[in-house]
Amino acid sequence: MIPETTKDITVEWLNDTLHANGFIKDVSIVSLGHDPIAIGEGFMSDMARLTVAYDRDTLNLPTTMIAKFPTAFESARAVGMQLNIYEKEIRFYQEVAPKSPIRTPGLIYGEVDSTNQRYALLMEDCSYCKQFDQTVGMDYEQTKLAVLKLADFHIRWWNAPELKSFSWLPNPRDPVRQMNLINIFRACWEACTQLEDFRKMLPTGGWEAGLKIYEHYAWLIENVHEHNLTISHTDYRADNMFFDPNTPDDPLIVFDWTNTTVSRGVIDLAYLLAVSLTIDLRRQVEKDIVKCYYQHLIDGGISDYSYDECWTDYLKGLLRSTIIGVVAFSSLDMSDPRGVELQRVGGERWFTSIVDNDATSVLP
Repeated sequence: MIPETTKDITVEWLNDTLHANGFIKDVSIVSLGHDPIAIGEGFMSDMARLTVAYDRDTLNLPTTMIAKFPTAFESARAVGMQLNIYEKEIRFYQEVAPKSPIRTPGLIYGEVDSTNQRYALLMEDCSYCKQFDQTVGMDYEQTKLAVLKLADFHIRWWNAPELKSFSWLPNPRDPVRQMNLINIFRACWEACTQLEDFRKMLPTGGWEAGLKIYEHYAWLIENVHEHNLTISHTDYRADNMFFDPNTPDDPLIVFDWTNTTVSRGVIDLAYLLAVSLTIDLRRQVEKDIVKCYYQHLIDGGISDYSYDECWTDYLKGLLRSTIIGVVAFSSLDMSDPRGVELQRVGGERWFTSIVDNDATSVLP
């Protein structure tokens, strides 16, 4: 059976598992170390870096790997189970990542046991790469690279027939899923409004914008398109990216695909620019970057999608993705200082972006 937490991973389980799936063949693991990572800020998952030693030297097997299991925080775990994020990420690495033009950490092992609500994901350890600090923010060149790779990914899956074959990918028009999202957003927004730190974080106009989003969130979720859809990461931001210095021609590695869904792809762009850039830089480059993304779509063969439609989708993306921030803020592990700072900075940038663009003007 899949262990319940990363702490429960044993040498015996890891040996049996990796021998069974063929990842290791003629060697065995003799020792195992656990180093918890992403504590607090990684509240939706229980993550650890595993350090392994083999019974003999090998150059082809990793000595470290990342384990990702459901979080032990009950409130966050309940949301994760409700949205099926753990199965989605595992299925993504198994079925979508190998066919995609964007780099992801290499898959070592993935297993789903939905009956017992056990999920396990073992991935390549990319700590040899540079990971950006989202609280500092990305610069223009880093942002442009991330945007062009995002556009390539969206082009690959744009109106792709395979989308219907991924039963685990949520249907944006599924009424059960829609109601889950609406209820989760409303509950988390109401919880956030009781938090002094959340209210203090909001910029001028942010409170009013939040109330309008709250009032119309059902409209945002229920009035979704049925065409020009692609696979969206939905949490596309600096903290979920590595840059590999050893492969300058393709340095971007994107991880944390727990929120993968089918939607208009520009929602990813909205989230990236809103939370991963400083407010000043975002104000300077935002519209140029959106035009760059759109032009890359057109150059990649996407048609029947106007720039005006793209910009409207961008504004709707800012509003819809507010759920990510309020879920995070309302479920925040206050023991982790960086996690607290991440949500404070991200929230301020996010709501400032909504106010700057008068994004709520697209609401009824």
